[in-house]
Order: sequence, then C-alpha cells, then structure tokens
Amino acid sequence: MPLKRVVAITGCDSGLGWAIAARTAREGLITVAGMLRGTETDASRALKNLSAYPYSLDVTNINSVVGFHEYVQSVINDHPDSTLYAVVNNAGVMTIGDYEWQTPKIIENTVNVNLLGPMRVVSSFLPELRKSAKNNLVRPRIINVASHCGLQPLPGFGPYSASKAGLLAWTRSLRHEQSEYGLNVVAFIPGGFITSSNLMSYQKDQGDDMMEHLSEEQRALYSKKIKTLCTYLGAAANEARFDSMKDENIIETFVKALMDEQPKELYKVESWRYKFYYNLFKLPLSDGLHRWLINKFLNFPQVA
Repeated sequence: MPLKRVVAITGCDSGLGWAIAARTAREGLITVAGMLRGTETDASRALKNLSAYPYSLDVTNINSVVGFHEYVQSVINDHPDSTLYAVVNNAGVMTIGDYEWQTPKIIENTVNVNLLGPMRVVSSFLPELRKSAKNNLVRPRIINVASHCGLQPLPGFGPYSASKAGLLAWTRSLRHEQSEYGLNVVAFIPGGFITSSNLMSYQKDQGDDMMEHLSEEQRALYSKKIKTLCTYLGAAANEARFDSMKDENIIETFVKALMDEQPKELYKVESWRYKFYYNLFKLPLSDGLHRWLINKFLNFPQVA
C-alpha cells in the first residue's frame, strides 16, 4: 500500500495559500495549513471541511515555527502509513512605496516574513525531509514561493524585491546542497493575483505610517505622491474572500511543481503582458526609455 504524503504549507489564510491547501487536500494529500489569523476563521473552517489540518502559525516567531513542526510531526504519527512529502513556504507580505518612504518596521517585517521566515521553517523540517528521501519512500521537496519582482526589481518594490531575490538565491543554493541527499528544492513564481488575495490589505495603514515616519522636508516632497498611490492601491486592498483565487493556470503550475517526479529548479507563471515588458526591460535602452517602460508597465498614477 503506497504511503500517504503529508504537505505542510505556510500562509494559508487567503489567496494562493488557501487555494493550494484546498487543492492538495482535495487531491488526497494530508495537508497541514499554517494560518497567521488562527484556526477559528472562515478560511480555517473551510479547510477543515476538506479534511485539512489548520494550525496557527507566525513564521517570524521561532517558537511558533517549532510548534508548527511539532504539530506536523504529530499528524504524521497519527497516520502510520504517511510520510512528510513537501514543505511549501508561501507566507509573504508586500508594501508598495519608495524605499525612502518605508519605515524600518515595514522594511524589517518584509525581510523577516519573506526571507527569514522560509529559512526558519526549512531549518525545522530539513531532517524529516531528508529522512523521507533516504528511505526512498517519496521524492520529497521544498517549494519556495517567490516573485517576478525577485527577477526584475521595480521602483516602489525595493525591500520586497530584495527579499524575493534573496529567496531565489537561497533556493538555488539549498537545491545544490541537498541534491546529494535526494531532496528537491524548487522555486515557484505565480505571477500577479493581487485582486484575489489580501496581500495589499495593509497598504493604506502603512501609508499612514510612512507619512508619520517622514521628516518635515520629506513630507513636503512626498506626501502627495504617497496619498495618491495609497488611494489608487486601495482598490486592490478590498478584503477579497479567502477562496477568491480561481486562476487555474497558477494552481495547475503549482501542482506540477508539487507532483513532478523530477521537479525543475523554477516553475513560473508569466502572462503575455509580463513576457512582453520583461523582454523589453532586457534591451540595452537608455535610462530614460527604460524608466518610461517601467512606468507604463506599473501603470501607477503619476503626480506632477
């Protein structure tokens, strides 16, 4: 009888995390879903109804991460015919705004969640994953959810781009280190899905924090730009339902990263618009033309 595969996923409160946790549970994988907002939310109850195992998880807190690992192990122990198959680092945060606007708290939290969080999680799970690989029971893997911004830095995304570029670099390094033990390490870039997640839900409050953080000189220079940008982005921060991610291309590409016998280093979802602009960005253009193209791609409101 084949072993049942256990998948541990972080950041499952909404958007991509909830969608992939729901999908893996429906596929019959034993799914443990880390949820920042706890286990008594509508999102959590919906996953329980799919036979998933929600767990309250804050990837910035080492004790919470250790507790998550122990809980996953207890789920495995409760299913003697199971083994740890995959750890998916999906939890992430994003604040849009020029680097100078962003507060130390925002910058540090971005790196803490997007880069150090996955490192904490992987450190906890590596021995168990290697054990699964050594026993030739499954082809275990780590999947780190990265971003196009880690490949192509953009204005307004400095700390976010840095955290995701760091995640991609670490993923490649870890893949080389663990390959001799039969453990696969994969990066997954899902493309844009802002309107079907709550990734931008804190943008307005953080815009207020940015304004308070600035000096009088900086506020006079930037206040109109910050207010205009945060008002524009507020339309995306609409508290989307936890189950609003319906992009089958994104979900199916993730399933390939999860289930391929010999997974690639990188799985990427790239719309025609992304392909078009990102190929243009690679051309040897003048700085002025390059910036014009970036502004066209971002389509943020311009303030004179």
